[in-house]
Amino acid sequence: MTDPKYYEKILQMQSVNSPLWQAIIVETDGSTPAKNGMKLLIPLEGDCYGNLGGGEMEHLTIDFIRDNRPEKSLCVHYDLGKGQLNNLIPTHMICGGTATVFIEPIFVAKKLYIFGAGHCGKELGRLAKKCGFWVLLVDNRKDVLDNAPEDTYHEKHFSDFHDIYQDLSWDDNSWLVIMTHAHTHDASILEQCLRQRFSYLGMIGSHSKVEQTFRNLKAKGFTEEMLSLVHAPIGMKIGSQTPIEIAISIMAEIISVYQDATIKS
Repeated sequence: MTDPKYYEKILQMQSVNSPLWQAIIVETDGSTPAKNGMKLLIPLEGDCYGNLGGGEMEHLTIDFIRDNRPEKSLCVHYDLGKGQLNNLIPTHMICGGTATVFIEPIFVAKKLYIFGAGHCGKELGRLAKKCGFWVLLVDNRKDVLDNAPEDTYHEKHFSDFHDIYQDLSWDDNSWLVIMTHAHTHDASILEQCLRQRFSYLGMIGSHSKVEQTFRNLKAKGFTEEMLSLVHAPIGMKIGSQTPIEIAISIMAEIISVYQDATIKS
């Protein structure tokens, strides 16, 4: 029988937007401390809840999830000392059996990619973290990333912006904001982003800059329908001037889009 607190723990982690995976023992053979139905909740950080029988297999499963962050369900098969078995992950355990663990993501945080770690980018990252987004700060200036305060990001990524999807892949649960230093790479990043999936795509800049960028993209074959997905100039019109005001206007727009999408779904 599952501990009732197990489900309370799921709700608790979801309430703070903590990425969370569940690992369940679904098959065993031979001698093993793991029993069918054992469950373990695994966040990216902090303590796990439940158990898979303890030992090396449990630790390997935790490490696998935190290293790979799987976005789809999968099964992992372990050799717990039975030996001479193909296609199983070996362990140093001497129980003499095997075990299969079913891994599924039960909550993946909204991911916000901020291309540009300048003053506005850092302020937006700081706000987004407080609003429950998983923030990835991306820049082509290593010194700027190195000096970014910890409260402005969850992850930092260095990129030359020439092939950002190869450096950082995202999906339709991802939110993308483009605000590179001096807008040098904004148009190139926008073009790359439009070729991939996303929940939200916004670019900072004046109306004239946006119009010119869109004209160039149309010349490359992008349609009005595709460009209509871009929030540009980004942010709600609140007369923002300072980095924090600009970040507030962008975050307000993102929250509004998110709420609309939630209602429609």
